[in-house]
Amino acid sequence: MRSLLLLLPLFAAPAFAADPAVAVADDDDDFFTEKPAEEKGANAGVPTGDAFGDEEGFEIPKAPPPEAKVVVKDPERDLGAPGGSTAMPVNTAGAKLLSDNWAPTVVVADQDVVVVEMPVLYGTSKKDFDGTAYWLIAEVYADGKKVAESRANITRDALGDKGPSVQFFRLTAPVAAASGVLEVKVSKSPQGGKNELLFTRSVKYTVPG
Repeated sequence: MRSLLLLLPLFAAPAFAADPAVAVADDDDDFFTEKPAEEKGANAGVPTGDAFGDEEGFEIPKAPPPEAKVVVKDPERDLGAPGGSTAMPVNTAGAKLLSDNWAPTVVVADQDVVVVEMPVLYGTSKKDFDGTAYWLIAEVYADGKKVAESRANITRDALGDKGPSVQFFRLTAPVAAASGVLEVKVSKSPQGGKNELLFTRSVKYTVPG
């Protein structure tokens, strides 16, 4: 009887192991077994390594560059369209030095201000200059009173070699009347010397009402 009890476990063990109902499932098998995406539970929809290798499938959006802020502190004033020609605006053929070759002209007449332009030929070339520097002076008179003055320092360096040298005086003259006559006097004043009146010209003006 005792021997029978000892042999009983030897015959029962193989029978127990062969029964699939009693076998214990190994959870590690499910981890290493590939399953379709819809059967992966929480991992469903997670991109695989192949998705990161496709440039079209995975692209990092670029942030737009910051906008530059431009602050204009003092904008330049519009001075109008430039002139169409850069040639000498006066004909110097036959003109005499320091003479009234051209009449003064009114280039601006607005409200109570008149701007007068007076061209004066002061040189033909450096070699013709006698070497004595002087001031070339233009004055504007309204009703017998001087209202504007401009001067240029004439030296050898102020003369050109390839053509005549013309000083274009532009003088701003305030006026009290809506129309009238302005006198322009041009003088020569050697440094340390007295003024020498060269000529006097007049110009009529009318300020738009």
